[in-house]
Amino acid sequence: MLVGWTTPAHGSLAQQLAHALRRAIAAGTLPDRARLPAERTMAAALSLSRATVSAALDELRAEGTVESRQGSGTVVRTPQRAIAGKRIAEHFSVVPGIDLAAGNPPDPSHLPPVSLDVAALLAGGGGPGVQPLGLPALRLALADRHSASGRLTDASQIHVTAGAHQAIALVVGALVTPSSPVGVEDLSYPGIFDIIEMLGARPLPIRTDGAGLVPEELDSVLSEHRPAVLYLQTGPHNPTGRVPSPGRLRALAEVLDRHDTTVIEDCALAELTFAGRVRPELADLCRRAVVVSVGSFSKVAWGGLRTGWLRAPGPLVERTMHLRLAGDLGPSVPAQLLALQLLPHLDDLAERRRATLATTLAMTCERLRSDLPEWRFREPTGGSVLWVELPIADTSAFVLLAARHGVHVAPGSIATPTRAPNPHLRICTDRPWPTVEAGLHRLQLAWRELTSSPPPVLG
Repeated sequence: MLVGWTTPAHGSLAQQLAHALRRAIAAGTLPDRARLPAERTMAAALSLSRATVSAALDELRAEGTVESRQGSGTVVRTPQRAIAGKRIAEHFSVVPGIDLAAGNPPDPSHLPPVSLDVAALLAGGGGPGVQPLGLPALRLALADRHSASGRLTDASQIHVTAGAHQAIALVVGALVTPSSPVGVEDLSYPGIFDIIEMLGARPLPIRTDGAGLVPEELDSVLSEHRPAVLYLQTGPHNPTGRVPSPGRLRALAEVLDRHDTTVIEDCALAELTFAGRVRPELADLCRRAVVVSVGSFSKVAWGGLRTGWLRAPGPLVERTMHLRLAGDLGPSVPAQLLALQLLPHLDDLAERRRATLATTLAMTCERLRSDLPEWRFREPTGGSVLWVELPIADTSAFVLLAARHGVHVAPGSIATPTRAPNPHLRICTDRPWPTVEAGLHRLQLAWRELTSSPPPVLG
């Protein structure tokens, strides 16, 4: 939990250790009432003097972060309010090294030339700089894109957001109350669990198989619990990379219509299906269920744009706007104007991105079969993530060991509703191949250390 605790090195060793423990507690890695190792044990594990450890714990005791009692040891005392965003935070490394955790395109070099000047701001800015639902020109262009795919849409049904994650958070926030059940796949995008936790709602896991949600299971859960909203992915699934077949989607649509369910259909990765985007989607198939479609420029264009959108009935769009205004007055105009320039090129960009990702994933699979044959996986049908099963009960400790070898990956537990121990790793390959190759080599070294030597000293 304290890997890289001396980086950056500010203050005395005791102050650095106190800061690292404080950070682990704030992130929830060390939960409330967790018992810390004895001072002598911690000093040995970190290669420090016992006096240094005592000084660090004295600092935390003085501020009330930990509490020590004679004969009972030292335990964590965290604030009552939970800190949301812990799972997504694990995708973004604070430790130097190769990042194979975050699905974040490394640079915008694949984009066509785009430019922005004052004239473009005047011509396309649409007047006021703050427009909570987004620029009228971009909303209209996105509506036209949906209409062109056979889904008649007007601009009043579009809300431009700061990426797909914000779009999902706004819709869930507009529909749930504290303790409301939110239907989710039993293995899903980690960010949805952060959103549910932030709102004080509760995840309602629904069983999946290799093709996605099981219709019979969905029917049973909707009948018994009637969740306020259901979240699912119909593009390449994060993290498994599976894509539901049209037949499976039709069966799900029948169930959703029967229960008049409100559904968030996350299509952020839909354009990255290697065989091409699967249509029809739930938004095309459902007749009674309310389907909110979520899209993004991040995976096809560039994550740095922070531009996504949701398509929903007008009244729901208005509710999401009011919710947004509580903490955010609207999307960036320059980013929207750049997105507007990229929109006509989106299909060509997606085709090139699919080819690049498929090639890199194929080379990754080949390397893993050669160098780590005991690791198991199914080749994904889209996206940039490989969901790998290791022959251990839980990968959380191995992720920390891998970080010591200079590579950052995500543990499988962050993709489950309860964060139960999970034997999978989430490896993102959306990087130049030399970077991925070096990261895989470091993972091999970490695995060799785990399986052939005593536990490493953490220092």
